[in-house]
Amino acid sequence: MKHVEVVCALIEREDGKFFCCQRGPGRPLEGYWEFPGGKVEANETHKQTIVREIREELNSDVLPLEYIGVSNYIYPDMGLYKGFSITLYAYRCKLLDGNLELTEHINSAWKTKDEMQQMKFAKADMPIIDAL
Repeated sequence: MKHVEVVCALIEREDGKFFCCQRGPGRPLEGYWEFPGGKVEANETHKQTIVREIREELNSDVLPLEYIGVSNYIYPDMGLYKGFSITLYAYRCKLLDGNLELTEHINSAWKTKDEMQQMKFAKADMPIIDAL
């Protein structure tokens, strides 16, 4: 089974709401909500991954501030997509520049912890929400 190491950005506003993205069509977990981020590349730190991924996915710059926690999850086979395991590291981040423009996702929202717990989030993200 394939294993991926992923880092996500918990971009928080002053009102305590976090930026969430909805996965687009043709991708595993289509329609599920998640925190933006992506796979760690060779010789890249988690913080470097967050900065790179937010630039690529959202045309914006963030500053990783605080490590929040880690989640491990095994996704079963999903039709066209083989099952895989994921280790997801989460960091609270500050938006430095940009408007968080969606380039890969179909929707976005600013939500509180309580609101996120009522949404259809990717299973690997759920322990991160609980850790907030």
